[in-house]
Amino acid sequence: MTDQTADLGEYIAKYHSVFSRKTTSKGQCRIFGMENRPLLKKGQKNRVLLYAGCFNPPHLGHYSILRRAFEASQDINAIAAIVLPVDDDRVQGKCKKIGQSLVLPKSERVRLWRSDAKILPEWWIYDGSTEEWKWLWKDLKVAIKMDGFDLRFTNVLGPDHISRFGSYSGLNWGCYETITSDAGRQSDLVKANGSLFTLPGGFTP
Repeated sequence: MTDQTADLGEYIAKYHSVFSRKTTSKGQCRIFGMENRPLLKKGQKNRVLLYAGCFNPPHLGHYSILRRAFEASQDINAIAAIVLPVDDDRVQGKCKKIGQSLVLPKSERVRLWRSDAKILPEWWIYDGSTEEWKWLWKDLKVAIKMDGFDLRFTNVLGPDHISRFGSYSGLNWGCYETITSDAGRQSDLVKANGSLFTLPGGFTP
């Protein structure tokens, strides 16, 4: 590394270890793989994909959406992806609403993600609370900006969360950019001829 690049994982490790002593996170997890370490580079927008969800349990469709989104975003400098399983109370609320009895604790949902051999080394499975994430996200952006790097978080949504028939504000999890994919299930954003519909509010996929 030079003064023009920096290891994203080292920034995360610094602030994640601080918050993990105060919250539910174990703080000892591996942040990204040993190979293909995500590097921040000066002079470009460094995008990190943020994929949040219940993942109860994580399955091939979840993996396929993130894999497609990550591989298709290299031209916009997507250097890493962070998977954020939401807190247990949110999963319990969703399951109660839809009448589902299976409710896996976050620790198990995180374990299932991390144990998948297909996970890319540029991906990190976050294990803290969503409240902890808010503070970690803010501190990361400030610290990285102070060192002269441009960091952007881009939200990843499955087609069940973004539809041409639903409302979409364009802002989710603090991200002003969103990527979706039909890799896991069919999307109603795609026309029969392969072109895309415009979302309500003028958003164009």
